Amino acid sequence: MSKKKRMGKGGYTSKGERKHTKARTSKGMKRLLNQVDAWIKGKRVMLVVDKAGHKAEARTVWGLPPAERKKAVLNDS
Repeated sequence: MSKKKRMGKGGYTSKGERKHTKARTSKGMKRLLNQVDAWIKGKRVMLVVDKAGHKAEARTVWGLPPAERKKAVLNDS
């Protein structure tokens, strides 16, 4: 048997509203923030350098993390 038609649902028209665009674009930003946090903690982070997918370590791209930079300066002097 077919379902009965519900009252009040027949004349609904969508307003065309969509989710906020931030929700769709924030995924990449979250990944970048996670990578920066890991780099600051001294962990080994790999970055995608170009569209071809070549990867490089964050230390070669961004340099030493701030804590290790301080240690290097203290050891040099």
